[in-house]
Amino acid sequence: MRVVVGRIGRAHGIKGELAVQVRTDEPERRFAPGTALVAGDRTVVVAAARNHSGRLLLRLEGVGDRTAAEALHGRVLEVDVDPDTWTPPAADLTPTVVGLGHHSKETTP
Repeated sequence: MRVVVGRIGRAHGIKGELAVQVRTDEPERRFAPGTALVAGDRTVVVAAARNHSGRLLLRLEGVGDRTAAEALHGRVLEVDVDPDTWTPPAADLTPTVVGLGHHSKETTP
Protein backbone atom coordinates (compact mmCIF):
# COMPACT_ATOMS: atom_id res chain seq x y z
CA MET A 1 0.00 0.00 0.00
CA ARG A 2 1.29 3.47 -0.80
CA VAL A 3 0.79 6.58 1.29
CA VAL A 4 1.32 10.17 0.11
CA VAL A 5 4.03 11.88 2.17
CA GLY A 6 4.67 15.02 0.13
CA ARG A 7 4.63 16.90 -3.14
CA ILE A 8 7.70 18.23 -4.93
CA GLY A 9 7.73 21.98 -5.31
CA ARG A 10 10.26 24.25 -6.94
CA ALA A 11 13.93 23.56 -7.44
CA HIS A 12 16.16 25.32 -4.91
CA GLY A 13 19.55 26.52 -6.07
CA ILE A 14 21.71 25.00 -8.80
CA LYS A 15 22.77 21.75 -7.11
CA GLY A 16 19.47 19.88 -7.51
CA GLU A 17 17.79 20.49 -4.19
CA LEU A 18 13.99 20.42 -4.15
CA ALA A 19 11.46 22.15 -1.91
CA VAL A 20 8.85 19.68 -0.65
CA GLN A 21 5.34 20.31 0.63
CA VAL A 22 5.18 17.85 3.51
CA ARG A 23 2.04 15.72 3.81
CA THR A 24 3.05 13.48 6.72
CA ASP A 25 3.27 13.83 10.46
CA GLU A 26 6.59 11.93 10.43
CA PRO A 27 8.87 13.95 8.13
CA GLU A 28 12.04 12.93 10.00
CA ARG A 29 11.24 9.29 9.30
CA ARG A 30 9.74 9.57 5.82
CA PHE A 31 12.49 11.81 4.42
CA ALA A 32 15.50 10.30 6.20
CA PRO A 33 18.60 9.73 4.03
CA GLY A 34 18.39 6.35 2.31
CA THR A 35 14.59 6.31 2.20
CA ALA A 36 13.08 5.19 -1.11
CA LEU A 37 10.13 7.28 -2.34
CA VAL A 38 7.89 6.80 -5.34
CA ALA A 39 7.67 9.94 -7.50
CA GLY A 40 5.24 9.24 -10.30
CA ASP A 41 6.76 6.66 -12.61
CA ARG A 42 10.11 6.39 -10.84
CA THR A 43 11.60 5.58 -7.48
CA VAL A 44 13.95 8.11 -5.91
CA VAL A 45 16.19 7.79 -2.87
CA VAL A 46 16.71 10.59 -0.37
CA ALA A 47 20.36 11.62 -0.22
CA ALA A 48 19.87 14.47 2.28
CA ALA A 49 17.12 16.53 3.90
CA ARG A 50 17.25 19.87 5.67
CA ASN A 51 14.97 22.67 6.79
CA HIS A 52 15.42 26.07 5.21
CA SER A 53 13.22 29.04 6.14
CA GLY A 54 10.39 26.77 7.25
CA ARG A 55 10.53 24.54 4.16
CA LEU A 56 11.88 21.04 3.75
CA LEU A 57 14.59 20.77 1.13
CA LEU A 58 15.55 17.37 -0.27
CA ARG A 59 18.52 16.23 -2.26
CA LEU A 60 17.81 13.03 -4.15
CA GLU A 61 20.31 10.51 -5.48
CA GLY A 62 20.82 11.02 -9.21
CA VAL A 63 19.41 14.56 -9.17
CA GLY A 64 22.54 16.66 -9.32
CA ASP A 65 21.53 19.92 -10.95
CA ARG A 66 18.68 22.37 -11.28
CA THR A 67 17.52 20.98 -14.64
CA ALA A 68 17.10 17.48 -13.20
CA ALA A 69 15.31 18.90 -10.15
CA GLU A 70 12.92 20.96 -12.29
CA ALA A 71 11.92 17.80 -14.18
CA LEU A 72 10.43 16.45 -10.92
CA HIS A 73 8.40 19.58 -10.09
CA GLY A 74 4.80 18.81 -9.13
CA ARG A 75 5.22 15.08 -8.58
CA VAL A 76 3.56 13.48 -5.59
CA LEU A 77 5.89 11.58 -3.25
CA GLU A 78 4.62 8.29 -1.90
CA VAL A 79 6.08 5.62 0.35
CA ASP A 80 5.25 1.93 0.52
CA VAL A 81 3.84 0.87 3.88
CA ASP A 82 2.65 -2.44 5.28
CA PRO A 83 -1.16 -2.18 5.48
CA ASP A 84 -1.23 -4.64 8.40
CA THR A 85 0.91 -2.42 10.64
CA TRP A 86 0.10 1.09 9.39
CA THR A 87 -2.42 3.21 11.26
CA PRO A 88 -3.40 6.47 9.57
CA PRO A 89 -3.29 9.65 11.65
CA ALA A 90 -6.70 11.20 12.29
CA ALA A 91 -5.90 14.03 9.84
CA ASP A 92 -5.49 11.49 7.03
CA LEU A 93 -9.00 10.11 7.46
CA THR A 94 -10.77 13.17 6.06
CA PRO A 95 -9.82 12.63 2.38
CA THR A 96 -11.02 9.03 2.52
CA VAL A 97 -14.57 10.02 3.35
CA VAL A 98 -15.00 12.81 0.81
CA GLY A 99 -17.81 11.90 -1.55
CA LEU A 100 -19.49 9.44 0.77
CA GLY A 101 -23.10 10.07 1.63
CA HIS A 102 -24.01 11.24 5.11
CA HIS A 103 -26.64 9.28 7.00
CA SER A 104 -28.07 10.28 10.34
CA LYS A 105 -30.17 8.29 12.77
CA GLU A 106 -32.06 11.45 13.62
CA THR A 107 -35.22 12.17 11.70
CA THR A 108 -35.73 15.56 10.15
CA PRO A 109 -39.03 17.38 10.62
